Amino acid sequence: MRHLITFLILLIAEIIIGKWTGGFIRGYVGDVLIIPTVYFLLRTICFARDGIFSVYVLPFICYFLGWIAEVLQAIDITGILGIRKDSLLGIMIGGKYDLRDGLAYLIGLYLTGILLMVFSKDKKERWYPVKVFIHWTWGHMQTIAGFFIYLIYRHCPHRYYNGVLRTAWNKNSGLSMGFFIFTPYEETEASEKTEGRREYCEKVAVHEYGHTLQAILLGPLYPFVIGIPSLGWGNIPAFQKMRQERNIPYTWLFCEKWASYWGEKATKEKAIWD
Repeated sequence: MRHLITFLILLIAEIIIGKWTGGFIRGYVGDVLIIPTVYFLLRTICFARDGIFSVYVLPFICYFLGWIAEVLQAIDITGILGIRKDSLLGIMIGGKYDLRDGLAYLIGLYLTGILLMVFSKDKKERWYPVKVFIHWTWGHMQTIAGFFIYLIYRHCPHRYYNGVLRTAWNKNSGLSMGFFIFTPYEETEASEKTEGRREYCEKVAVHEYGHTLQAILLGPLYPFVIGIPSLGWGNIPAFQKMRQERNIPYTWLFCEKWASYWGEKATKEKAIWD
């Protein structure tokens, strides 16, 4: 019912915009609203239950439908098919091709995430859709790279961790690539040694989660501000030798200290600091 009511409110707003407004309101606000309008229509008809597809995948399908509509506008499909531009179908397709509409569709995707946040009953998870949408759009460079690394390690254990996908790989270090984080493999046998190992892995996860928050903030700048300095600091032999000889902690570097600090603030758990 909430999906239906939301759809009807958005649909009425779209009809009003299409019939009685012009300029910026019709050209851009209408394009922003069309994404959540189509989304909540589909949720009403086919995908009422919350799930990974309905909450995280379906909004992206609606987002790309907006771009398909843009292509149809470019070839003047309404003119070819004789569809009136002030009809409901004509309003949904749109009247004029404009690449700037892509920004409106992106805002519409984020608006969909905000509406899902409003509907969420779980206070901890309500921001997850918005964060996922930002990772796959604003932060798409590192997220797509992370996806390919995820495919390489697809046989390793995976689980969701505070709205991102965590993979336990066979390395003793961590890596954060947008929506994907990679942490050391945890031993399964109960012992004092493995308990310390699990604690270390959890601290690494908190630290890497801090990097995901940096990615949300910096978007396409993340590889240059965080990624390259971090990889160089962790892997260049001269830096490794300097840290060992001078007893400098890994988190001495600004981006690593920042990641641990944000990770602890967000998760309320301990991050790695040495």
